[in-house]
Amino acid sequence: MGRALTVSIVDDDEDVRLALGNLLRSAGFGVFAFQNAEAFLESPDRGATDCLVTDLHMPGMGGLALQEELNRQGRTFPVIVMTAFPTHDAEQRSLELGAAAFLSKPVDPDHLLERVERSL
Repeated sequence: MGRALTVSIVDDDEDVRLALGNLLRSAGFGVFAFQNAEAFLESPDRGATDCLVTDLHMPGMGGLALQEELNRQGRTFPVIVMTAFPTHDAEQRSLELGAAAFLSKPVDPDHLLERVERSL
């Protein structure tokens, strides 16, 4: 039996990380959680990521800059962006950068799981 698919969560809100982590684990995914984009980029666990769920607005590097950096590095996994402050421009830019989905917070758990499963 192969390893469980792993979803990495990048969000500066600890409650969001915990809730999404619990949701994804209950669906059978492995989970890594990071409080910011820089921690994700520096983590040795990054290599095990099959899908990334990231917040758009965070202190330091935000979700768009994270997508740009991952693209520069030749990322091979899907990225799902979520935000409590959606704008058409942010959604458009995120999708141009290759996001598999752009979701508004609070994220509907079933919708998130469906998007993660579809992107994998």
